[in-house]
Amino acid sequence: MINRSDLENFWTRGDIHTRIHLAMSKAGLNDKKLEIEDLFPIDQYHARGIAATVDLGKRMPISENHKIIDIGCGLGGPARYFAKHFKCFVTGIDITPSFIEIGNKFNKLTSMSEHVNLQVGNGETLDFDDETFDGGYSQHVTMNIKNRKEFFLEAYRVLKKGTFFAFSEHGLGPKGNPIFPLPWADTSEMSFLLSPEITISLLKEIGFYDVQIIETSEKYISGYEKMINTKPEKVEPILGIHVIGGTTMKQRSINSMKSIKEKRTLPFEIVCKK
Repeated sequence: MINRSDLENFWTRGDIHTRIHLAMSKAGLNDKKLEIEDLFPIDQYHARGIAATVDLGKRMPISENHKIIDIGCGLGGPARYFAKHFKCFVTGIDITPSFIEIGNKFNKLTSMSEHVNLQVGNGETLDFDDETFDGGYSQHVTMNIKNRKEFFLEAYRVLKKGTFFAFSEHGLGPKGNPIFPLPWADTSEMSFLLSPEITISLLKEIGFYDVQIIETSEKYISGYEKMINTKPEKVEPILGIHVIGGTTMKQRSINSMKSIKEKRTLPFEIVCKK
């Protein structure tokens, strides 16, 4: 059974503070005022990076001054992007203390602390009152959530009536189990994929309605191919998800691409209403 410590170790892969500090220093970005765009190569820690965040943002009806929750915020990259783009306020929670500590430092460096607050928390037991937020989202988090119904119930509980919940994930495809290791799991013990049909059924059972789904397989295949097929003579960028994901990230990405092509997994985005 996967526990919280195992998940944290998987995502941080050792001394993440030192790796990020060294990469930032090498890039000339430590301890200086930054724009949020300076951090896109490293703080959009999910497949397709900032492109996936922008795509999801286009589907979310966020207005100025809305209070939004990001469940599984990582380093807070999407939260900073949405806060700046929509002029809203984002509260992000993540089970990984290292991500929260680094993410809040990034908030200060980008002058986003007034609009983005990151804190340690668990998506299955959110520490917020009922109907607190004007909307919520989650990016590539649910694949690690075994109790998906409890996760969705908590999201539903903290959202105001008439608001939205959006998320992106890799769902279970019709052609068997995915090829491990993957960007979100080294083994099947860490991966809890559901088919799109079961996911939609769960959302409706909880009370969400107007569930809109878009399959994104081709976008993810293209994104993985672009990352994997880098010419050998090309120098690896100083900042990138390899700083966090380590030396195995390329192989895990290859396996994820193969899993999509073989229809073992189906990436999709969902936006629904409460």
